[in-house]
Order: sequence, then C-alpha cells, then structure tokens
Amino acid sequence: MRFALAGVLLATTFLAPAMAADFNTTSKIDKVTVYPQGADVTRLAEINLPAGDHRIILADLPASIDTRSIRVEGEGNGTLEIASVDTRNVYVSAEEQDQKRKLIEKQITALQDERNALDQVIGDANNQRNFLLGLADKQLVPQSSTDTLKGIDVAQLSSLLDLVQQRLSSLAKVIQDAQQGQRGIDEKMQELSAALAALAPSDSYKLEAAINVAAASEMKGTLRISYRLQEAGWLPYYDARMTTPEKGGDASLEVVRRAEVTQSSAESWDNVELVLSTARPTDSTAAPDLSEEELTAYEQKELDALRKMAVPESSAAMEAPAAGFMNDSAESGDMNIGGALIKQAAKPKLVAQRQAAFETAGFQANYIIPGRVTVDNTGTAKKVRITSATQQAKLEVVSVPLFDANAYLTAAFTVGGEGPLLPGYANLYRDGIYVGQGNLPLLNTGEEARLGFGIDDMVKVERKEVKKAVGSQGIISTSNVEERAWDISVKNLHDFKVAVKILDRKPFTARDDVEIATLPGMTAPTEENVDKKRGVMAWSFEVEPHKDTVIKTGYRITWPDGMKIGMAQ
Repeated sequence: MRFALAGVLLATTFLAPAMAADFNTTSKIDKVTVYPQGADVTRLAEINLPAGDHRIILADLPASIDTRSIRVEGEGNGTLEIASVDTRNVYVSAEEQDQKRKLIEKQITALQDERNALDQVIGDANNQRNFLLGLADKQLVPQSSTDTLKGIDVAQLSSLLDLVQQRLSSLAKVIQDAQQGQRGIDEKMQELSAALAALAPSDSYKLEAAINVAAASEMKGTLRISYRLQEAGWLPYYDARMTTPEKGGDASLEVVRRAEVTQSSAESWDNVELVLSTARPTDSTAAPDLSEEELTAYEQKELDALRKMAVPESSAAMEAPAAGFMNDSAESGDMNIGGALIKQAAKPKLVAQRQAAFETAGFQANYIIPGRVTVDNTGTAKKVRITSATQQAKLEVVSVPLFDANAYLTAAFTVGGEGPLLPGYANLYRDGIYVGQGNLPLLNTGEEARLGFGIDDMVKVERKEVKKAVGSQGIISTSNVEERAWDISVKNLHDFKVAVKILDRKPFTARDDVEIATLPGMTAPTEENVDKKRGVMAWSFEVEPHKDTVIKTGYRITWPDGMKIGMAQ
C-alpha cells in the first residue's frame, strides 16, 4: 500500500506536533541520479510505527543538501500520512568524529584478524591436502631406485582411494567456506573504509530531518527520502576502436561510451543503483529576455553635451574618435554617436544549450549503469562503461601540406547507438594500437562525424613552389602583379587504392580595386570555401596503389600602383 501524502513542508526549526513520539531511524543510500553538475540522491529507511502521531528522525543526512529539494514517499502495510518535514543543522565536533573513527578502526582491525584466521585455516587445509596426496603416492610409486615395485592389493587400493577422496572433499569444503567468509569480510571492510573516509577530521555539520507523520494503525513500511546535492557530476569520454581492412575499403569502428563520476559530498555512495542523466538542471531553463532598443535623433547641442559627459576633461587632449553618426560595438553594446561614446547595457548573450535527442525521461537520456556501484566521497573519479555501438566508417587520408606534410587517416561515420554523444575526448585505437586522443562535439544519433586516427606513413605528400613572380603591367595606368604557383604531389605506397583529401588556400579580398584570379592550367578544386571559410579549397580523389597524383594550384594578384597590400591579421 502506498502512503497517503498530505504534503511536504520544510522549515529551519523543529515544530513537533502535540503528543508526538520520536523514532530515531537510520537510512541507506539506494539510488543516485548524477547530472553533468549535481545529483539526486534517494535513501531508504525501514520504519515500524504504532498508531498515532510521530516524528521519524533522520540524523545522517549531509549538511550541504538543498533542503527545498527534500521529498518523502514510501510504501507500507497500513495508512500513513506525512504532514511535514522539518530540518536543522546539527554541529558535529571533531572529538565526536574522532570517537567514531576509532570505533570504525577497531571494527576494521577485528575483521582483519578474522580474515587472517581464515588464511590460517586455508593454509592448514592445503597442507593436509598435500600430505594426503604424498601419502597415497608413497603407497603406489617406489620412492628411490633401491625400492622394489610394491604389489597392489585391489581391496586395499580401493579403501585408500575412498579415504583420500573423502578427506580431499572435506578439505575442499573447508577451503571453500573459508574463502566465502573472506569475501564477506572484504565487503564489510570496504563499507567500513568508506564510512571512515566520510568522517571529516575537523569540526563539521550534519543535517537532521524530522518527518512528522500520522499512522492510522500499527504499521511497517519503507520511506524513500530524496534530495539534491551540488558536489557531484559526470563527464563523458569515449574509446574509438577502428579495425582497418587488409585490402582497403570501409573500416569497422566501435565507439564505447564511458563516464567519469565524481562526488565530494559528506556521504559515500556504497553499493547504489547509479543513473547518469544528460539533463542539466544547473543551466538556464528558458531563453533570455530580449529588451527593446530605440533609435533616436540628437540635435548638435545634445551631441556636444553627450560628448562632454562621455569624455573626461583630463583626456580632452587625447586623439578624438573618428567622426561618424552612429557605430555599434559588437561586443559591449556601446554606441558612437557623432563622436560621443554612449554607454549602453551589454546585450544578453544566448547560453549554448546541449540538446539531447534520445528520449527516455522527457527530453533527456538516462543511462542506468548495470549492477551496483560504489563511489567514494574523496573526489576520486569512478570510471564506468555506458554503452557501445559499432558502425561502418569510410576511410580517407587528409593532408594540409601548407602547414604539415603528413597524411592523416580519417574515419567518417554515422553516429549509432541510443542517446546523444556529449562533448568529450576520445581514446583512439587503430587495429588494437593506441594512437592518441581526439575530441567529439555534441552529436545526436544519425549525425555525421569524423575522427582522425594518426599519420598514415604509407602516403607521402609534398607541396613544392614552382612559380613566384612580382612585376607590373599596363601602359597608361600601371598596376602591380604577383603570381604564385605550387605543385602538390601525393604518392600511395599501399597495395590498395586510397581516398585522399588535400586542403589548401588562396587569399581573398573585398576590395574592388584588388583582383585575385586563378592561374590558367591549375587543377580545379572539388570544393571551394570549405566549412564556409573563404579561399579554403579541397581536392578529393583516389590514388591507385604505388601510383602518384599531382595537384596544381596557383593565383595572380593585381592591385593599383602605389597601394600597399598584405594579409589581414
């Protein structure tokens, strides 16, 4: 039966209902949902209450939780109404913490002694086992060259084998029971070690919560107490494992999603159900408000007054700004009106949102980590595997010989699996060999992505300048001319053909009196203005095994005599 919830009211002081009995209870963390920043924690508390109004006291909550996020639900074999929840901070002295630490340390020491005793039991059993095997061996095999082969009585042999079998089985059971006992001790020691790490060595605070309830009759049940913490989060990272074909063609690419989970709260998450959510509750939840912007005209005397207000008298001798009626500043939102700098409030900037495409809980993806997980509160990263997806990848060798003559093996693939790939670094493996790290942006299932997998030493690229000429032309009006050209050679040393992409550039200009033209006889690019970058060109082609290809690129710049030109910074 689910409890009837009369409401959850929070206060900073205890307001006990009349004739209420207090029941102190402990709780254990059962489930944690971790966001990129922050976490929701759910605790379970077993209760056994008589009829009447009571207060259930929970004194083991961390002081840093958001008290407004506390929620209480539950189930039981009777009707229970939850009236309100009161909270207060309780001071825990260092002396009290030290006493708790000493108690836990004694428990750990006692468990270690038990484990050592079981080690002795296992050692004795193994010694007895070896003795039995040696005794049986002496009865059947001569122990020296002077011993004669003993006659074997079938009845005695059968009795001997039965005896050895019984004793060995008994000893195996002793060893198995001792090893199981050690595993149980190890689990208890791990829990106590986590509890020991959670105890701060200095003065601290705990949060005490009082749940005011009314039971219609005697009942047993379980309470679920949930709350939110900020001292936690998770970061995605990936393993990208590519297997290349021996004779060219598409490769197989496995992308394994992983996560680093950290938390530094006052509690240790021991043996909990762990859920990783892509929701970002600490980010903005709505688009920013856009205020109106009015454009007005000013009389000259108003401009003079504005200029005097904007420019201090002490700086009057400084160089005045360029004349102009109005010029907006893209960064600050200031306005230049008639030479006067008028301060405006900075325009709000839109917050970049990471949108999740995979929907398991509303508009975000939740990854439920299999099994139960322990995450300590020391800030140590807990690394967990989320999912993996394998897809085909088209291979291409990419080179930018203007800056780097190396040819880089690149895999283009369609994102598979469920849920988005959040931005993170990827460990790159090519045919089982680690080749470095790359980065993945925010990607949704079905989107195209590319990853570089290091240098392909079997493809050689060289960019060689073949022409550089500067002169002038014209009879009546003289203009300057500069011509430059390069040959880019690509050689394939593989036993199979490879797809190649070469990137290069030529300058561009927005001036009408400066002309930039491609020289005759140049190799036409496959793509211009790559990624919307003006002047960036790409040539995509295939090179047969043990063959080479040459790309010709060059340009002519013409500009008026007397003008000085250069690359913009």
